[in-house]
Amino acid sequence: MEMWESVVRMVSALGIVLALILGLLAVARSTIGRRFLPVGGTPIVQILGSGPLGSRKHVMVVAVAGEVFILGTTPTDLVPLGKVTDPEQVKRLMANAAPLCTPASFRTPEVNGEETSRAN
Repeated sequence: MEMWESVVRMVSALGIVLALILGLLAVARSTIGRRFLPVGGTPIVQILGSGPLGSRKHVMVVAVAGEVFILGTTPTDLVPLGKVTDPEQVKRLMANAAPLCTPASFRTPEVNGEETSRAN
């Protein structure tokens, strides 16, 4: 009889500890999620387009807080190549972007030398 009581106490204590851990995890997740993740609306960073240059090298057109940048990416580097400064071009790129860009829905907008300026 005494052994069964010990087993019941141990299982009950384990259940309470697991419930507390899961409860704290749920509270932390909701608090951190609200603080660091956008709840809705337009994301702060949007990938407007991407194009491969070679093996694991890409050029990306990225919108950050309303500004449009052209970036070169490799597995180890992120190099700023330029910035789109023409307001009309920025509006056109933002309008052509998918609402939520995912890797499967990358678009490659047309960008030429006239529409960009070299980054310092």
